Amino acid sequence: MNKPARDPASNKAQAGAEPRASLLARLSQREPLAIDGLPPELSALGVGQVHIVYASASPARDALFWETAAAALEGPATVLSTRDSANIAATLRAHGIDVDRRDATHHWANVCSLTPLPGRDGAQVLIEALEALANQCAAPASQFYIEGADAFFDWHDAAALVRQGAQLASWCAQHRHGVLLVAELPGAGEDNVQPALAAFQARFAGAAQLLQTQGQFHWEVAFWRSGESVLGSQSLPLRFSAVDHRLTVSGGTFQHSIGEAGLLAPDEGRVIVSRDAVLNERVLPPAWQVVDDNEAALTAARTAVAATVILDFGASRDLEALAEHVHTLRLQCGNALKIIVREDGVAMRYESLMLNLGANRVIPRNTTLSQCEAIVESLQGQVFSRPMPADYRQALAAVMHGEESGYVSATHFVELVRAAVERSRVIQLPNVMIRLALMPEVAHVDALKACHQRRAGDIMTAAGDSLYVFFFACRLGDADAVCQRVFLRPLAELFQGEQRCGDAKSIGALLETLTDEIDAQTPPDYSGWLALNAPQEGAAPAQTPPVAPAVAEHTGAPEIPVYISPREVSPVDTAAAAASKPLPGLTPLPGLPVLSDAAHAPLARPAAPRDEPRRAVLPLKAQGSR
Repeated sequence: MNKPARDPASNKAQAGAEPRASLLARLSQREPLAIDGLPPELSALGVGQVHIVYASASPARDALFWETAAAALEGPATVLSTRDSANIAATLRAHGIDVDRRDATHHWANVCSLTPLPGRDGAQVLIEALEALANQCAAPASQFYIEGADAFFDWHDAAALVRQGAQLASWCAQHRHGVLLVAELPGAGEDNVQPALAAFQARFAGAAQLLQTQGQFHWEVAFWRSGESVLGSQSLPLRFSAVDHRLTVSGGTFQHSIGEAGLLAPDEGRVIVSRDAVLNERVLPPAWQVVDDNEAALTAARTAVAATVILDFGASRDLEALAEHVHTLRLQCGNALKIIVREDGVAMRYESLMLNLGANRVIPRNTTLSQCEAIVESLQGQVFSRPMPADYRQALAAVMHGEESGYVSATHFVELVRAAVERSRVIQLPNVMIRLALMPEVAHVDALKACHQRRAGDIMTAAGDSLYVFFFACRLGDADAVCQRVFLRPLAELFQGEQRCGDAKSIGALLETLTDEIDAQTPPDYSGWLALNAPQEGAAPAQTPPVAPAVAEHTGAPEIPVYISPREVSPVDTAAAAASKPLPGLTPLPGLPVLSDAAHAPLARPAAPRDEPRRAVLPLKAQGSR
């Protein structure tokens, strides 16, 4: 079969058309969005189409736009920004493109600074600039990348916003130029903005948002056109590459190495530490940034995203100021920031307060620097997830205690403990209440004198056959160490059993038991006797006086009336106590018999009213003879 001969003119026209089509195809090639691991259908930019990405100022927005722009400038593309020329050049240089060097970009690549004109419609100014660039220097059907595009649209006028979006989409379709808008959305959280946005971007080819949620950035796609299909409602977690800080889609698992997990933000390896927190260290990690104090650390971390800030808490540190610093840092920098409080010489005992106000960890005193470094490393990649109080003063009020410390009357003890436990519920502050069953031969006053509570909020009282002590803002596991500090004598010499309570429910139940004992027989008030028999400042501790008889002979010294209960002058047989049945809820101290019904019937529920206490007079020496 003979083929028809081709017209030479037709052949020449076709030969000329093919190079032109090939040229246009090369010129219209577009670099995808610079997010490693993003599916191609969610990163492609089409010819003659508008795509918009809503993003507030952040490392993620900088990485997305400027990495995309730097790659695009190696081909025919135009990059516009509302930054000044020097800032644009410095930013591109940081991403590998030196615009001052010859042949650093494609010969049809353009970089311009663009600002809106006062009194002019912003979208019209933007379209005029695009058209001028398209006519003078931009390659045909090439892509425009615009940072700071929010400055050219009227976000607060819904009708004007819809009109501006339609005008831009129409210009792009007519001239076959693509436009990528990166804009910070004013009032993004307002409900009335959403309907206007839907109409504004109705003719666009894609709309997505860089959103930071719980400290991690996400690529939230509203819709994205890819060929003939439209994808929507996509959410992908993002991380930063540990090597070059490019955005990458986080798979959520470790595939080959820990480095592949990426960073929450490029500054995640930065550590800002208050000088007071490392004042006693001889050598510090060279990468740590040491600042003068906690206030300076707050200033240095003002723009941090995922860095680590180490604050100091020492004997001279104001708890309220520290609480304000922690709370401010968390609200100011977001949930990816790591906040560490390091104790310096003193135990804070308010770890729960700091954790509820935004701290990730409280490092106990005497922790070595190497252990602190390990803690800093262990926090990398984590985000703060606790609910935050709107006002730190509300949480601080939960740990504010009265000025009382040491012995208080039994009735007042119940009131103070109930109030402290109720305040602590706000931030789940731990408290400890301990019921200590006295040895049969030990009097209440002897045990009270052996306990020296100096910290405000720590109180004690005596009732029935026991001492009751309350440690404010103390964990149950720390009760042993606290008891060893406040008691001058070993507990085994004074008590034969104990009952510990470390939660609000059990403390409330123990307070009910104490209230029943008070109702059954009002205990004596030892406050006056303890105050007058307290050792003078600088003097040796006074010896415990023997139990006084019912009536003592006067020696000219003042008489102090003291109520002595029958058990204080009538100790029971400890051998009989050892053979008796233990009471529930009481733990024996090491080497001593278990508290029993026979030894201490009042600790259960008294079957009959106790004998009325006898009034005695204790002779005291004259002040001059001490």
